[in-house]
Amino acid sequence: MGKIEGTACWYPFWDSRSYCYDFYVEGQRYRRSTGVCDFEAVEIAIEVAKGVYDAAWERALSPFPTFAEAAALYLEEHGKNRKYVKRLINYFGPVIGVDEIDPFTRKQCKVDLRKPGWTDGTARRQIVVPLMAVINNAFGLRPERIEDHVRTRILTPEEFERLVWVAQDPPKSVRDPHQRLLKMIAFLIGSGATPGEMFCVRAKDINRATGEVRIRGEERGAGKTKYRPRLVRLPKRAWDLIGELPSEGRVFLSTTGKEIVPDGERGSTVVRQFHKLCVAAGINLEKEAEEARKDDGYEKIVFYSLRHASTSWFSSQVGDHDLLIDRGGWANADMARRYRKRPAADLADRLLAHGWDFRP
Repeated sequence: MGKIEGTACWYPFWDSRSYCYDFYVEGQRYRRSTGVCDFEAVEIAIEVAKGVYDAAWERALSPFPTFAEAAALYLEEHGKNRKYVKRLINYFGPVIGVDEIDPFTRKQCKVDLRKPGWTDGTARRQIVVPLMAVINNAFGLRPERIEDHVRTRILTPEEFERLVWVAQDPPKSVRDPHQRLLKMIAFLIGSGATPGEMFCVRAKDINRATGEVRIRGEERGAGKTKYRPRLVRLPKRAWDLIGELPSEGRVFLSTTGKEIVPDGERGSTVVRQFHKLCVAAGINLEKEAEEARKDDGYEKIVFYSLRHASTSWFSSQVGDHDLLIDRGGWANADMARRYRKRPAADLADRLLAHGWDFRP
């Protein structure tokens, strides 16, 4: 007996052994037995077929992707567990939505796909882990993969002294008659502050008697977290290079004497001038040479590199990680370790030879 003419497309029909259904929803075919094998139980078969039809339309109109679509996206983005994910795709088929895979369904999947002799660890690794990876990725619960570009190069004491020498007598390409760039680099290397924090320092934040500077954390451009506000003591060598500062307002000014208000949106000519100083000091390569050495992993020194260098210099002489965290204004030790490079064994002595003493 085939389909009854005039009935709905989902209406079940008897195929000599059971009631079956065979219909399409949005191009997807649904064809199988209802499981009702009693010819007299047609009402039950109708309920089953109608339920499958309604569920098919619910899936078609769902804002969630199918598991197969979610798995394809996962493989495209991450490419992990490919063999295991493909087996899961075959298991769930092209219709099951990723939102339909509840805890019971996951447990059933683990039972069905588990092979004889597998330990719980093997079943978890080859079934549960890739299944949850696909689901979490689809729902945005998987942490975004971030490529870490942590800086590895720091200025040596000898390189910094060359930079100081150039800043004291800038090249013609840098118009800095009052040596304001020298004040900036001395402050950054001595304090470990960021350039944005430096530009927010006011005259009232400075205590020359103790050698301390208040670093602001609540101001736009000055910092990012509640841990940033702090007092930092600069070594004597830094103060000697900084020299006189304005008696009011912001103290670190542009080379033309204007206030620099960091807003996180605009760059500063100070940064470009710093790069010119680095080239003149032989620290950064010229553009042509730099392009030629990109494949060798050459890392350019930038304004922010001074914070990395200062952290490493301080650590080489002081060694107290708690003090290092407080000095840098970090929330935890992991972030401090990103800035603290592994210095050469003689770095502390070389710093002292150049007059740099970060010890309390």
